[in-house]
Amino acid sequence: MRIVILGGRLQGTEAVYLCSKAGYETVLVDKDPNAPAKNLANEFHMIDIIKEVDAAERILKTSDAVLPACENMQTLALLENLCNKLGVPFMQDSAAYRITSDKTKTTSFFLKTGIPTPEAWPACGFPVIVKPSTKSGSEGVYRADNTHQLEKALEAVRIIDRKPVVQEFIEGPALSLEVISARGSARPLQVTALEFDERYGCKRVYAPAETSRESEDRMSELGTKIASELRLNGLTDIQALVKGSSPKVNEINARLPSQTPTVVYHSTGINMAELLVRLFLEDRLDVAEIRPKSAVLYQHVKAFRNELKVQGEHVMANALGLRLEENFFGAEEAITNLRHGTNATDGVATLIVKSHDIRGAVKKMEEVVRRIMREFALERYNDPSPRSGRIV
Repeated sequence: MRIVILGGRLQGTEAVYLCSKAGYETVLVDKDPNAPAKNLANEFHMIDIIKEVDAAERILKTSDAVLPACENMQTLALLENLCNKLGVPFMQDSAAYRITSDKTKTTSFFLKTGIPTPEAWPACGFPVIVKPSTKSGSEGVYRADNTHQLEKALEAVRIIDRKPVVQEFIEGPALSLEVISARGSARPLQVTALEFDERYGCKRVYAPAETSRESEDRMSELGTKIASELRLNGLTDIQALVKGSSPKVNEINARLPSQTPTVVYHSTGINMAELLVRLFLEDRLDVAEIRPKSAVLYQHVKAFRNELKVQGEHVMANALGLRLEENFFGAEEAITNLRHGTNATDGVATLIVKSHDIRGAVKKMEEVVRRIMREFALERYNDPSPRSGRIV
């Protein structure tokens, strides 16, 4: 099986990783010669498909399927048209993605379908989260605790997006869930838990999520309903904040996300790249029983001059020279550019550890961190959390 992956940043790294685990041949296409996932793929082609359509066609003709891993609408539309022309499966639901990639459209969808979501400003009062409508991850996300901070946050967000979204800030746990769906007939997968750094970037994911059965069941119900209302044919992720015991859905993205699929793979053995291939090439919604086999802890770290710091996913988005290494200072796996015997400054790693339960995984990760710090003579370990009133 030969899979072309368009985009080599966070989603592309995830796609290459999962496809490789499934035993597929991976062909990465990106216009950036230093795309982070470049060295993880079997082949890399530096192509801007908007400008080099013929070259893109030649590569697509050799593939069994295409897994898009970018967010540029013009690029995605061209890629899907090329796939349709060549008869190559395009493994993403474009109609659903157009709704879910815009938070303003997503909010309207939630209101129309009765999906619980954080309350909008000004009815919610302070504190609030301010974020751009059309960006993913932590880019341009701020918390405001008063009118002055809100004005500053809106000013900052409007530089990158003319439609800021302002919602209530919920202190509760953050959960994520992927749903695979065939024309609206959905199968929810495993609920994972998220933790964030000071910039509201996702720094850590773990599974099983340490939340109530009620919250997990409600997440699955919401995921099923969202897929049904979207008439989804493909994959979506759902992120929610738990208020009391009730998840409030704050984001959905009808595409392969980053980070959480790897955690689900290591915890349950379910590979979302394989699920997409079965769905789009064989028209099968074939999901094994979702049962955790291991507890998994996954986190990003970056080395500074004398400090190892836990950071959000943004530190991996521009990293150079990434490779996959097993048994990395005691971690089962790491995606990293850190190397034994070299200067660690600006080096990064996504660390993956497994144990029989979350407590054991936490202890194992602590030992991995200690070994990395000893190897690179780092004096401090910093694990920051979101701060209130983050202003430019």
